[in-house]
Formats: sequence, structure tokens, C-alpha cells
Amino acid sequence: MKVLLISHPSLNPEKPDFPPIGTAYLGAVVRDRGHSVLLIDGELTGIEDIIQQAKGFKPDIVGVTCWTINRGTVWELCGALEKELPGVFLVLGGQHASIYPGHIFQKTHAKAVVVGEGEQTLCELLDALERGGGLAQVKGIVFREEDGTICRTEARPQIEDLDSIPFPHYEAFKDFSFHQYNGFAGLPRPTAAVITSRGCVFDCAYCGSVNFWGKKWRRRSAQNVLDELEHLVKNMGARSIFMFDDNFPVNKKRAMDICRGIIERGLDIQWACCSHVKMVNEELLKVMNESGCVSIDFGVESGDNTILRNINKNQTREDIERAFDLVHRAGIKPRAYLMIGNKGESVDTVDETVDMVGVIKPHSSIGATILWLLPGTNVYREANEKGFIDDNYWLSCDDVPYNLQEYSYEELFRLRLRLMRGIAKKKGGLLPIVSFYLKTIYYRYPFLSRMRFLIPDWLR
Repeated sequence: MKVLLISHPSLNPEKPDFPPIGTAYLGAVVRDRGHSVLLIDGELTGIEDIIQQAKGFKPDIVGVTCWTINRGTVWELCGALEKELPGVFLVLGGQHASIYPGHIFQKTHAKAVVVGEGEQTLCELLDALERGGGLAQVKGIVFREEDGTICRTEARPQIEDLDSIPFPHYEAFKDFSFHQYNGFAGLPRPTAAVITSRGCVFDCAYCGSVNFWGKKWRRRSAQNVLDELEHLVKNMGARSIFMFDDNFPVNKKRAMDICRGIIERGLDIQWACCSHVKMVNEELLKVMNESGCVSIDFGVESGDNTILRNINKNQTREDIERAFDLVHRAGIKPRAYLMIGNKGESVDTVDETVDMVGVIKPHSSIGATILWLLPGTNVYREANEKGFIDDNYWLSCDDVPYNLQEYSYEELFRLRLRLMRGIAKKKGGLLPIVSFYLKTIYYRYPFLSRMRFLIPDWLR
């Protein structure tokens, strides 16, 4: 069969940071099943170009990823596919589709939705289609019968052996190159992203990772990860790596084995990762630094302990300060993700965060984002139970709402400015002030995100 897989299309095509790894994983398992596959990165191109590539490929089945953000572009793309490729079997997957499969059938002509992890499910779906039907036997899908009846099959167990999944099949993207992507600030380009684990041992109130991947943290072996790193560096020209896990060093022995393997194989790369502040210690950080780790992103969110408890962050200001001190002393640059608008936010809690940032001195403070109400998160679930939002919202509006249960958007915007201005003053000098004003403009006019590639690393 000829299989076309399209990652979530963008309303305004831009240069993304990384290629869509999930789509590339699906392409790999489809290829290994003996099918012909074409992958399209929807963020790199527009709907018109996607349709032209699709018509040239003449697929038997089209799969489209659907996220909550910009889901309206998915409805638009599916409408164009229905018009230009009548009769093609359309299947959707991804986090939003998994949470609201019924919405997918209302907004598109899709015949099936893959719920959760897609590698095994998509292969079995293709097998069933080749046999001429029998979708009811495919675990992990919701499908539409010929008479319009919507049926949900048995849930599919999570993939336990992540080493069994082949490496992402980037070659199936037309004219693929890592140079097409922004990469990671501070790392030499081209940069490749690698997912070494799935799931998270934490369950922060604003994050939907556990809802999609489950509470069990599953990991690839160090050997398997190192084999992919070597392939990316020696065969695909990557000069640096971003470990795309929610929390890379959950298992410290495995993390250290990967670091030592990077050194032993002579990969000579710089790399970065994300971590919870409780996951790092002096011994691990020393080996990470020796293997080329130059940056670690931490979900700090707030410097106020009450806010941290409210969002189930499982960390305190003291934990944050300890972790940043260790990372600085190891010669690695720590970055801090910050957030505005969580339950209990106030001028005082913002000032607490500014004060803490002056202590931990992150290499950069990322985001200062206003909290979104994203489906699949505990924050959304609570807002839904209180009647602040209901699930039909996602059918009638294409935006993602901010958490406006305690403050208006204008009030939250002012709190964010207070945070950003306070951080700039704490740092001192001209560059932080310039960065503050540029970020202020950026947040006021979101379309400027299309020009992120023009921002020098020292301002990111």
C-alpha cells in the first residue's frame, strides 16, 4: 500500500525547531512492513503544497496528526483532501485526536482515529485494510462504519520494548535535511532531536504528557540510544543533539551509560536535555559535562512554594536553587521555564519568582508563558468540572483558552510584564533590557514567531 503521513499543518508555515519525530517513527514502521511511504512536515509548507504532493503520490491511506493548537488547520487540510483525493482512507492521530475522537468525526471525513501510541496500531490497521476490512479487531482505534456508526475497539497496551521501534525514517521526507530546521539555541547546527523515553514520573497540573503516554516511565536501552546517535552524527550530518524527553535523567545509571558511550564512541557532539530539578546530582552532572552536555532545561515555573504545590510540581524553591547551583558548578548552562497564571498567582508570587531568578541566575529564562487550559491536563479537568469550559469549546473555536478563572487576560499580561521586567533588572546591563523589550513586542504580536530563526542565540 502507498501510505502518506502528514504531521500537523501550520496556519502560517515557518521554520520549526525540529522535524516531527513521531511522524518519522510511524514512517519507519510502515516502511519495515513493506509499504511505500511519503512523509510531509506540515509546519514547513502550506496546505496547497501538501495537496500537490499528495496528488502526485496517489496514496491508498492518508494519516494526519492533530494537536490541540491550530487544530483548525487540520480541519481545513482534511476538507481539501476530501475534495482532491475522494475515496482515500483518512486516519487521524495525535493527542487531540486521542482525547476527542468524536470531534474528529464531526469535523472531518476521517474513517478512523488512532488513540495513543501509533506504531503498532497503524501497522495492524494497514494489515486489516489489505485484507479488506475487519477494523473491529484492531486494538486502539475508533472507526466509522459505513452507516455512520462510531465504534471504539479494545484499548491497546503500551509498547514495553521501545528498542523494538526502528529509528525515525527521515529519508521519507522530500529533500530532507536537518538544515531545514532551527535546532536548539546554543547548540551548533544542524541539530537532531532524539526521544530516549516515553512518559513521566511526575504529573504536573498543566501538562498533558501523562494523559497521553501514561504514568509509567518507559525507556530505550543506552545501547539503542547510542546506536541512533551514531547514525545521526555519522550518516546524517548532525553536529549536536537535543534529548527530547520530558525528563531525560530519570534513571541515572542509564543516563550515565549514554554519556560514557558518547565519549567511548568518539561522537564529539554538544547536546542538551530537559530535567526535573530533583533528577540531577553532582556525579551525573560531571559525566554529562564530559560527554558534551552544554545546557539543561528545567521546568521551574514559579519561585513561590504555594504555587508549586498548587500545580503539583513536586519541587520547592529550595530544590530549584540546589539544582541550579549544582548545574552551574558542573560547567553546564541551566535554563528556566517560567509560567504566569497558575492557581493563586499574584503580584507577590511574581515578585517571589523574580527574587528566585536573581539567586539561581539561569542562562536564560524561557517563556514566561500564560497558562493555557489544554485538554488532558489536570488544570483543564478542574476548570471543566467548575463549568468554566466544556468539551464542546474545541468544536466551535480554534483558539486555546488561557486560564482566566482568577484574572483577565490584560491582568495576566501585566503580571507577565512585571516578571520579565523584574528579571531583566536583576540581570543588569544593556542586553537583558534589550531582550526584555524585544520579548514584549514578540508576545504582543504572535505572528512574529515566524521570524524566530532571525533571533541570535544570545537573545533566546
